[in-house]
This record gives sequence, C-alpha cells and structure tokens, in this order.
Amino acid sequence: MEFVVPRQLSSFLMALLLTVLPPAISAQDKAQLPYSMVSSYLELFKSLKHLDLVIPSMIISSTNPEVAPQAIEFKIKTSSGWENFSPDENGVIEFPDQPDWANLALLSNQPKGTLQLVIGYSAKRLTSTSTSYQGLMGLVPQFEEALTALANMQGQPPPKIKGLTIQLTEGSGAAVHVLSKTGKQSLKSHSSGVVFIKYSDALWQENPPVEFDELPIGIVPLQ
Repeated sequence: MEFVVPRQLSSFLMALLLTVLPPAISAQDKAQLPYSMVSSYLELFKSLKHLDLVIPSMIISSTNPEVAPQAIEFKIKTSSGWENFSPDENGVIEFPDQPDWANLALLSNQPKGTLQLVIGYSAKRLTSTSTSYQGLMGLVPQFEEALTALANMQGQPPPKIKGLTIQLTEGSGAAVHVLSKTGKQSLKSHSSGVVFIKYSDALWQENPPVEFDELPIGIVPLQ
C-alpha cells in the first residue's frame, strides 16, 4: 500500500490509498473513473457504518500542482441525462450510490494519467476542547478497523496504528494536555500545528481528562 497525502489536505488528512485513474479510452484522451470502482468503495463505507467516530472520504487530486481541486470535473451519462460532479477545495468528492451505473464510467476534464483517487479517513470534528483519554483514543481501534478493511480490500497487509496525529492551527503554539494523576503532560504543537500522541495502555486504564488549547482542525491516525 502506498501512503500519500494530497497537497490540499496535507495539514490534517492522512491519505490511505493511492490509485491512479485508468487511462481514457476515448478519443479525447481524458481520464476516466469506472463507476464500479466508486461503487466498491461505497460498499466498503457502508460496511463500516458502525464506526461512529471516523469519516471516510474519496479525494481526487491532480499530479499537476497548478490544477486546483475545484477545476476538476467529472460527468456521467445516465438514462436521465448527464450528471456532473466536482471536488471541494480539499479535493473531497461525493458520488451517489447508484447500482444502475455499474457499467458506466465517469469522464473527467483532465488529461489521462494525471488524476489520483485517494481514500482517506479522519475523525469526526470535536465539539468541545475537553474530553477523556478513552474518549479521544477510542479513535485508535476504529481507525485500525477501517484501515484493515481497506487493506484487505486491496490485498495489502493491515497497518498498525500507534496513536493519533492532531492538527491545530499552524504557528499557534497550541498544545494538548493529558491530566494524569502521575503528572500533567503537555504536548505542544510543532510549527506546522501538528501534535503526535501515542496510545498508552496505562493511560487508557486511568482514563484521565484531556484538554485542548483550541478545537483541533482534524485528527488522523499515527502510524
């Protein structure tokens, strides 16, 4: 499995799987995305709905750094006409679950061989700057289950999740505080705003409070 982070999400979204879109077979030499590939990931997402702390995403990016995600367009011709889709500013794109489209392909406006489809997992946004250790690190087994399912789908060995990568505001100096009975542990962010927190069995058993100087922008697995 190749691990990549699209430039649009490099601050907080770990990309777990890179798949270069198949070359176009049309005369226009545009990249195509078989809907059957989209459907296989949508089925994976549905099978993991019980994981209530993590969110899967499909992310489209271009190998050309001058192409913004919003400039990428896909269209598909269905029985009711053309349907159009574009990623948001972070490259996240949403497709409907349409079994009738199984034999169709999404046509892009970009040259063949220049687009990447990435499956990413991130935590649901926190709504409070205070939580418990188990409340935060409960993400670890959910990330591990999700990524193991993704790896199995691709015939790859499952990853080992060591903890969490927490994205705070870049350059803020904000920190994450673990208020253990054995002493307060303050994890200050790097200049990029990133904080790494490894899972601890001892802290899981104690389950101390965890406080953030600010709400995290995002949380992803630490490998």
